[in-house]
Amino acid sequence: MKVFRLFATTIALALVLINGETFGAAASNMTQSSAGGGVTAKVTFLNPKSGEDPRFQVVLDTHSVNLDAYDLKSVAVLRDDSGKNYVPTSAENDGSGHHREVTIAFPRLTRGAKRIEMVIKDVAGVKERTFVWNLE
Repeated sequence: MKVFRLFATTIALALVLINGETFGAAASNMTQSSAGGGVTAKVTFLNPKSGEDPRFQVVLDTHSVNLDAYDLKSVAVLRDDSGKNYVPTSAENDGSGHHREVTIAFPRLTRGAKRIEMVIKDVAGVKERTFVWNLE
């Protein structure tokens, strides 16, 4: 019986590792990243379950581009699955030069939205960086 339990546990762990999932996967799915033009953008959906105004943390990192030239409040937009666009209501900046952290808030989503995309436009020569979350 102990051998069977050990075998079953080993198989279960192997399946989890093969699928790339962990027990904390729900939280990590809220963070996505995109690299291009010498800049890495990492976006975290901070409050996906709250029903409040959506908030995102955007982290920009680079070794070669001055990030001070980019106002994320003017280059970010949120879209829902119905095609409605939302512009940021606020942006709280931290950092400068080669490392920026910005918390961006958007207006409350239209009731029934099932999917959202945050689009960051024209940073470091990359026309659009798109980050997608399913809300269901």
